[in-house]
Amino acid sequence: MRALPTRAAACLIMLPLVPAKPAATAGLDQDRYPPGTYAVDSHRTRVHFQVKSLFGSYQGDFIEPGGTVVIHPRRSGHADIDISFPVDRLTTGDASTDQMLKSASFFDMDRYPTVRFAANDASIGDNNVLAIHGELTMHGQTRPIAIAVRFMGLDPDILSGAKPALRFTGNAAVKRSQFGMSYGRPFVANRVDLSIDATFRQL
Repeated sequence: MRALPTRAAACLIMLPLVPAKPAATAGLDQDRYPPGTYAVDSHRTRVHFQVKSLFGSYQGDFIEPGGTVVIHPRRSGHADIDISFPVDRLTTGDASTDQMLKSASFFDMDRYPTVRFAANDASIGDNNVLAIHGELTMHGQTRPIAIAVRFMGLDPDILSGAKPALRFTGNAAVKRSQFGMSYGRPFVANRVDLSIDATFRQL
């Protein structure tokens, strides 16, 4: 076997002694989630709900929310979230169904006009798939909820071309009986599936 040149052999001997460059971490960074306050884009954010019944299923959307996400500048990967949907803006595409859901039998809109999700110091994950734990307040009842969220991208503001916008999609499920809404059972299922599409724009 041909011997290695002296210089090449020396390089091989010394290679284990050269400190390796630290690997890039998958942790949440400021390029992915720039710190600051983000306002929900009410025109591009909605929660779709679906509940099964003996007669098929009911489905509709909560639209035109208000609220903010505050990403901590000194605590990477954590945020305060507060978002509310007006029950008045609930829509199923059928006026009679909308009226029924907003009545005292279900959401009781006159007494409880909003549905609110809030999370303080929530971990917003170290990759594109996140689990956000917070509290859902609906029909005057507050219960813990976990939302499986996927980060869809960071885009420049479509109006100014400067400020970033965060977009997320997510899924969750709740039992309406835990919020004092048992009307129609067992003909209408207790489980309600939620699909979320949300955009937040930095202020």
